[in-house]
Amino acid sequence: MPGAASLPGAGAEFQESGILKPFLIGVFTMVVLLLHAYAITSPVEAFSRQILPLFPLLYCIPIVLAAIWYPRRGLLFICVLVGISIGMILFGYANGIPFDPLILVYLAIYVWVVAAISLFTMGQWKRLSRFLSARRMEGAVPRVPGVKEGDPAREQAEPGSGEDIDSLLSTLTIQDPRVRKAAIASLGRSGDPRAVAPLVALMSDENRVVREASAQALGSLGELAVAPLLEALGDPDWHIRMGSAIALRIIGDPRAVEPLMGALGDENRFVRREAVKSLGRMGDPRATDLLIAALADPDSGVRIRAAAALGKIADPKALPPLTRAASDRNPELHDAAVEAISKIKNHTTLPE
Repeated sequence: MPGAASLPGAGAEFQESGILKPFLIGVFTMVVLLLHAYAITSPVEAFSRQILPLFPLLYCIPIVLAAIWYPRRGLLFICVLVGISIGMILFGYANGIPFDPLILVYLAIYVWVVAAISLFTMGQWKRLSRFLSARRMEGAVPRVPGVKEGDPAREQAEPGSGEDIDSLLSTLTIQDPRVRKAAIASLGRSGDPRAVAPLVALMSDENRVVREASAQALGSLGELAVAPLLEALGDPDWHIRMGSAIALRIIGDPRAVEPLMGALGDENRFVRREAVKSLGRMGDPRATDLLIAALADPDSGVRIRAAAALGKIADPKALPPLTRAASDRNPELHDAAVEAISKIKNHTTLPE
């Protein structure tokens, strides 16, 4: 569950799109199948005899990846792959390629290995689901006779939440992203300061859903998370900087305005986009000049969001640059600028 490395440009968009894992599985699968087909159809019998024993090992790569990343579909994937492989083996046998019965043993082992990995991963998910369901059914810690609801003595007389928080924190290392997401949501509702640092770290998780859930959870923690999030705006990992801007937007603490203004100069366009959105949500006029400058940002996404943010702040001095932005060839920027101009004019004509 380590943080993903930052990938600039198109690489970052590819990683963010969510197709990186199936792409890797597909590439490894095609490479193995093509090599297998070549070995079967190769006129050089000596080559076929030498390379065929390697395929049980080569097939392991896409099989294990599919089992770990997609535990519920991994078994179906391996069954299809095994079926294709058996078909290729029979085709080769029909064309004079010697048949090694041991290969079928290997294929059977693949099925068992993937089934074990898939069931283990899903078992972890079910275990956490049962834990969270039990907590929801309880609603709170059990009542203690003679102690009223909300009485400070209740926390001392009953089991505290510390063990529950520790249990949730321990699940953050589970591979299944659904498990981590469920634990993250509960940590966000916990109001426990111990959850802040792990959630900040999870904003660099390799899974996009986990990163987004972590930012939402930090936003739910409110003031407890403000200081760590402000510090995280300077983290070397752009995922953490971006997530921090999102979480600070959810919290809406005015202390974040100036640090977010500084984030408008971030080298990563995704960080700048979220910083612009956050400043627009907070509506602080101190950010107007920098948001006007962001209308000339090299990234179109930043420019569009800057126009929208200026409309929310509604500072009249943004009207001339927004008018210029409205003549841009980019239709999204044009629409955002026109809408922002309308908001500012309506705001300035409202009676005091």
